[in-house]
Parts: sequence; C-alpha cells; structure tokens
Amino acid sequence: MNKLSKASKLAYGVGQTGWAAKDTCFQFFLFFYYTQILGLSPGLAGLAALLALIADGITDPIVGQISDNFRKNKWGRRHPFMIFAVLPFSLALIAIFNPPINLSSLQLFSWFLTWAIVVRTFLTLFSVPHMALGAELSTDYTERTSIAVYRTVITYIAAIIIQVCAWFYLIPSAMKVGNVALGYQNVGLVAAILALLGMTISIFGTRKQIPNLPCITVQQQSRPWYFAFADVIGLLRYPAAKVLLLSNLVMISAMGVGNTMLIHINTYFYGFSSQQIGIFMLCVLVALVPASSIAMKWTKAYGKRGAIVKMILIITVIGPIPFILHILGLLPENGSPMLLLIVGAFVFVHQSFYIAHLTISGSMLPDVADEIELGSSMRQEGVLNSALMLTQKITFGLGAFIGGLAIEFAGITGTIDAADVSSEMALRLGLAAGPGVALFSLLGAWLYSRYPLTKERYSQVRLLLDKREA
Repeated sequence: MNKLSKASKLAYGVGQTGWAAKDTCFQFFLFFYYTQILGLSPGLAGLAALLALIADGITDPIVGQISDNFRKNKWGRRHPFMIFAVLPFSLALIAIFNPPINLSSLQLFSWFLTWAIVVRTFLTLFSVPHMALGAELSTDYTERTSIAVYRTVITYIAAIIIQVCAWFYLIPSAMKVGNVALGYQNVGLVAAILALLGMTISIFGTRKQIPNLPCITVQQQSRPWYFAFADVIGLLRYPAAKVLLLSNLVMISAMGVGNTMLIHINTYFYGFSSQQIGIFMLCVLVALVPASSIAMKWTKAYGKRGAIVKMILIITVIGPIPFILHILGLLPENGSPMLLLIVGAFVFVHQSFYIAHLTISGSMLPDVADEIELGSSMRQEGVLNSALMLTQKITFGLGAFIGGLAIEFAGITGTIDAADVSSEMALRLGLAAGPGVALFSLLGAWLYSRYPLTKERYSQVRLLLDKREA
C-alpha cells in the first residue's frame, strides 16, 4: 500500500471530532450539569451512564461485524455507516442537554438515560467503521503510529476547543445573566456543530482511499450478523488481542473515575474559577506537542510494548503528586494563580505521557488485526475495534459510576459554592482522584508488559500475510 500523505491522515483524523465531542460532553460537562445544576443525584446519574454504556455495548460488536462483512461498493465497506450516523448523532447530542423543565427526578433520569443511549448508538455507527478504516490505511508498523498520532492529536484539539469555548465564554456569559443551565446547553450545541463538520469532512476527505483498502472473501461477505458476539469472544484466543483489551479495560476505568470527578476537583478541591479551569485545560492542549514526538520516538527506540509500559509508570508517579502536596498543605491557597501554575505544570507532564500512551495503544490495534487475519483468514478490524470500544465504554461507565459514588461519599451533592466544601470532603475527593486512580494505572502497566506482539513478531506476521496474498 502506498505511503499516506499528510492530507489523507488529516482527513482521517478529523473524523474523531465526533468522538471528542461526545467524550468531552459526557466526561466533563454532562454529569456536572445533571447533578449540580439540574439536581439529579450523583448515584442516579452514574447509574444512567453505566446503563447507557451497557446498552451501547450490544450494538458495538454488531456494527463491527456487519461493517467487516459489508459488500464493497463505490463507497466501500466503512463509509456508508459513517454517512448514515452523522446527522442523528449531532441532533441527539443537542437533545441530551435540553431536557424539558420541571421534570421529576425519575423523569430526568429517564431523559438522561434515553438520549445517552441514542447518542452512543449513532456514534457507534460512525466510530466503529471509522476506527476500522484507520487500521486499513497502512500496513507499516511505524506509520500506523503516525496515523494514530493524527487521530489522537485531533481528538484532543477538538476537545480543547469545546472546553475553551465553555470555560472562557459560554458558561461565564450564562452566569452573568443568571442562567447557568444555558451555558451548558450551549456547550452541547457547539459540540454538536463541531462534530457535524469534522465527521462530514472525514467522510469525503477519505473517499479517495476506498479503492486501496483491503478486500474480503466471498465467504466472509456471507457471514451473518448474529456471529458478532461469537467473533468478539473468539478474539480472546489471540494473546495480543486479550492483553490489549484487558489493558484498555483497566486504563479506561481509571480515566472514567478521574474525568467524572475532574470538574468537582478543579472547583471544590483546588477552588479554580471557570476561567482558571479553561487555562487548566489549555495545559492539556500544550501537552499535545511533546506527546506526538514522544510517541514516535519511543516507538522506534523501545518498541510499542516497552514504550507504553514506561509511559504508564511515569504517569502513575506524576499523577498523585499535586493531590498529595495539596492535602498536606504544601501548595498555595485555593484559587490562587500560583496554585494554578503548579498544578498546570504537573498536568502538562502527566498529559504529555498519557496522550503518548493512548497514541501507541491505538497503533497496536492494526497490528493485532493482522495477526488475527493470519490465524482466521478474515479481515476483522471492525470486530476488533468494536471489542476495544466495548471494553472502553463499559469500563468508562463503571468509572463514571465509581466516580459518582465517590462524589456522593464526599458529600458534594447540590453544592455550588466552593466555600461550602469542608476539609474532610476535599480530602476524600483528593484521595480518590489522586492515589486512587494511580492504583488502576499500575495494573495497566503490568498488563501491557505481557503484550506479545513485538516489532520482530509483527514483521514475521506481515511477511506470512504478504506471501499468502501473493
């Protein structure tokens, strides 16, 4: 397969704006909006998130299997699903931020749950084929990391754009007019518009790659959709797939806990204003620059397995430090510019390695797909991506559920002013979000150390596949 141009990688990567829009809204705004602004209990909000993810998990393997076995036409196997999903996804994202007024607690829970399922279902229809497309664009071990860099960087840029709009303009403007809920509703609108543009550009920008994508056998085309779950379970026969899925299960659970609590941490633990939270998120944007370079250089130097284990160990050490120092009273007072500077520096280092680890993890998946093809004679990028997304979604839902319980345990329910948070409440928040999340990461590092598909092993797999194709 010919080397991809930067324009092709960019066109592919911009499709991740849909994923970024959903993740940003669900991880950083929606939970806080429903619990602190609309008054839904954190336990019910966490339960809704978990149930929506479980329901979403049913569609993931089915979409992956159908996409893998779809009869190729001028739009290929992946693009028809992506086209169908764009508009409904964007409209559903707006709807979830705009529940009718004066709903009871049960009705609010039902609205949250219903639209969360709709949002996630249509995102699955786009993202599973889109991720599978990324696995098919190149067979080169290192270039796959480069493709993953584009995808990861654009994901973060889109997420930061939404965050910056929210914290510097949308939410402060709404607070000035005394309608905080309006700010969050506008966040959903901006996210939906950004997703609609990015997903549409990706569909048409990658269309010229369709003739170059791998073809499947007639036998695979006739494989029925209800084999989807059997195919997902069948992935566990391959050690590399098993390790990748389990490692992601652990790391996404940790991210789910941390992201669910992030606004609560910034607001009630560090006492940051909305503008300071916006600056906090800009630290993540700046971290994209070293993260991309680290991912490429460490892949070449240590291989994907060695690089990712080292990165997770670094973030495990760095992550809890500001929480512990603040609990011990060794950092400046809450809400001060100096506290923001110190915490931002830790965030910059932590996210540089965290984003790099996500990039390399994403580039492992096409390698695993090739090994599976060698053993099964089937191209199953969609099934493999759906399995990976299934573990991510369910474990993020579990993380959101645990994060919700931690917030409720800390006693921060319906609290608006940071001055109302006691030292004990802040202590519980800090311990859960700092050392608690770090424990998950240690387990993730150990699991990744068991990943068997080294560069040498992948070269053997690729050689055997090329001989079979010849």
